[in-house]
Amino acid sequence: MTTTEKTTPEKIAPEKITPEKITTEKITAGHQPGARTFRGDLDVPEGLPRGLDLSRIRNQDKAIAMYGRELVEKITDHALLADDYAYQAMLDVKDKSNNTSWRTFDKALDHGIDAIDDPTPGLVAMFEQLDRIPDWVDFDQLYRGAVAFWRAGPIVPPVLAWGAIAGGFSMYSATRPVLFSGRLKQTERVGTRLIESFRYVVAAYTPGNMGRFEEGFRLTAKVRLIHAAVRHSLSHSDHWDWAGWGIPINNMDSMVTQAGQFGVKFTDAVQSAGFRYSDRELEDIFALSRYVGYVIGVPEDILHTGYEDARLKTDLHTMLELAPDDLCRDVVNSIIKYSIENPPGGVEVLPGPVASFMTDERRLKLAYGLLHSWIPAPVMADLGIEKTGWARILPTIAPLVSTYERFSKRTFADDERAAFDMLRRFNDAIKLPEGADRAHTVANPDEVHADIAANKGGMPRVSKR
Repeated sequence: MTTTEKTTPEKIAPEKITPEKITTEKITAGHQPGARTFRGDLDVPEGLPRGLDLSRIRNQDKAIAMYGRELVEKITDHALLADDYAYQAMLDVKDKSNNTSWRTFDKALDHGIDAIDDPTPGLVAMFEQLDRIPDWVDFDQLYRGAVAFWRAGPIVPPVLAWGAIAGGFSMYSATRPVLFSGRLKQTERVGTRLIESFRYVVAAYTPGNMGRFEEGFRLTAKVRLIHAAVRHSLSHSDHWDWAGWGIPINNMDSMVTQAGQFGVKFTDAVQSAGFRYSDRELEDIFALSRYVGYVIGVPEDILHTGYEDARLKTDLHTMLELAPDDLCRDVVNSIIKYSIENPPGGVEVLPGPVASFMTDERRLKLAYGLLHSWIPAPVMADLGIEKTGWARILPTIAPLVSTYERFSKRTFADDERAAFDMLRRFNDAIKLPEGADRAHTVANPDEVHADIAANKGGMPRVSKR
């Protein structure tokens, strides 16, 4: 592997926030003495409050009383820290004075960094971190976790589409970075964004897909660099509220995406239908989401370590979140309505027998009813989502499903078969059109940058950077 000359953190990321404001340890590659170190605050302007005092944070005193000042300050400090490994690599891609490009990055993903002639220091540092497999990773466990993730069958697509993805945007912080491009606000563009999200999540959570040269790993790393490009675009927008929101796509929010959105909230929603995960299955699922989080750039300093830790950090993040606003409401409703009226690839999110006899209006009422089983009542009230009669469907069927689960003699092979059957149907819905370039599997960063620069989401101006 290509190595780089030892470089001090100051040369790469000049300290812009004083130690009195940020006490978090530097993020390090942690596996080579000469590896580059990044503080996580590249391009962050001076003069900001520390994370705990950003206006997006509420219930500070309550959180400190319940979780302790050390943990609360540690987590909220990461609202002003982000993934500088990917950010520096992305800056190298944007720098026209070298030969690095998006295709260079793709080649390094497919063949390793050694396949690149004269790679830039930023690209080398990112792949040193990506190629390191933490000692807590057990690929057999990740495989089992992916099987458990999908084994519940027909309930998984609506949980994933409405509970995890749409429901995730009920979080004030999760919504801010996606508002600027307009891709989740303008109806005609929601479908593209939604399918891109499905492709990444489905690939990452497919059994066996997080090996270094497998598709799940590739798309997770690809999304990581896209996040860095979006961060760069937002960081240079006059419409980004630094003192309110912190750094775009920060570590604090990236952590809860894996621990909460595709972890605690996903497993809770599946179990609300009567399915029951064993303790081992939960640990396996959260081991998988932990490694996905590592590959997508969440520092191990705050990355969840298991099921209980994920729940604790998710609950803390929820307590600190501002209530959903009108912008959250617009995004959640646009995703759900689009998925009802234009199911991806013509494949229904709902189970076929259910979807076949329902009008769009009834499906929408069913989706909103299910959300009332998956999202806390105060959040649903803030979102303005009606509580339809379908809110009783899961409490009604859950005892029957639970009884079946308890007495069925299910083997791992049965679970594996159910998982891959569900994945085949889902992948048919989200596959690339025939002949399409594999680079289009997820978002085109140049197109997203152009949309953000044009402020197609119509966000109000905050200040000139």
